[in-house]
Amino acid sequence: MTKLLKSIILGMMISLTVCCQNKQQNNMLQNKTNLPKFQWEENICSPMGYPIEVYRGGLEGNVYVSLSQGTTTGEWASSGSGTSYGIKPLPSRINCIWVSYAEGCLYKIDSPIDYDKMLHLFQEGYQNSAFYFNGNGEYKKMTFSTIIVGFAPGGVVVIWVMGGGRQVEIGRYKGEKHQVSQDEIQRLDSHESLLFSKDEYKRIMLNTQIVPLEVREANAGKPIPYGLWDSYRVWYSWRPIFAIKKEDEITSLFCAQINGEYEDWFDKSLLENKFRKRAIPKSAHLTWTDWTDNSWTDKKGQGYGGEITFDEQEITQAYQEMYKDDKEGQAELQFSINHINTFVTVQLKQGDKEIRLGKTIVKVYKSKSLSLKK
Repeated sequence: MTKLLKSIILGMMISLTVCCQNKQQNNMLQNKTNLPKFQWEENICSPMGYPIEVYRGGLEGNVYVSLSQGTTTGEWASSGSGTSYGIKPLPSRINCIWVSYAEGCLYKIDSPIDYDKMLHLFQEGYQNSAFYFNGNGEYKKMTFSTIIVGFAPGGVVVIWVMGGGRQVEIGRYKGEKHQVSQDEIQRLDSHESLLFSKDEYKRIMLNTQIVPLEVREANAGKPIPYGLWDSYRVWYSWRPIFAIKKEDEITSLFCAQINGEYEDWFDKSLLENKFRKRAIPKSAHLTWTDWTDNSWTDKKGQGYGGEITFDEQEITQAYQEMYKDDKEGQAELQFSINHINTFVTVQLKQGDKEIRLGKTIVKVYKSKSLSLKK
């Protein structure tokens, strides 16, 4: 083989390699450009009494969203108002530093998050009881609109996706304690430098608009309950059932769970009522109609609603007792409405075993009356 021929072949091989590399880079760029996009915004939260503030950083990936939104004032898993509402890709990483005022320290996290689970949930969507029919009377799906990042003591980070009537946990992550250098602190402006002032920590914890007085008094003298928010993340296979009189009809049930998730049963989901792994209930809102036949042609009904708040210790102990021998078993949470529609009792049931939740707080009220032609 001549030197000229060798040079030509070598040149062709180099050219082919460059072309393949360029094609691969173009495909990567195209794939990045073609990533699914959704309309969403970010929120941050922390448990009541344990406020935090993000110093810098946020959600990353094929999008960057800052989580620096000031001091948290709400409850665990609650949503506030974000600053980046718009159409964009979903994040795949969290990278931020935050101050925990109750602990008087900073944490840092740089971790991938479950992008695939988040993408599946956004793409799958769900039905919302507020509007679940489109113009043709067919079922209409909506999707999530908020990504909530929760910061709990001990560096615990939990991420949820939220939409109307539905909130689902994406995952739990862990930050580590972090020190910011004095050189960096000295370069900050007067406002940012407050994040490193012990006096500012005390001022925040004494601010009743951030930590309500009753919360501060309830926590006084008690150690920070590290691990509490992880203990909420236990799922059991259960479903709601209803004990009602013949004339009553359950129309909806909204149930919030202690781990921050919540869901809405109505229409088809209420009829199907499948067993599914869920966390322990925190509260519920039940609606029903009491139908009374007045004639052969009219059927009139009175609507009712019930606000139900569970005692956390009682219901947690009930679930632990019910599932202690079989954590993969199935149980039913029964809502029983009395004959005159003035009260609701709740029991956890599994076969012949029943645990009544006597400390549950219930408020029943009348809603609008309904009329239905036969």
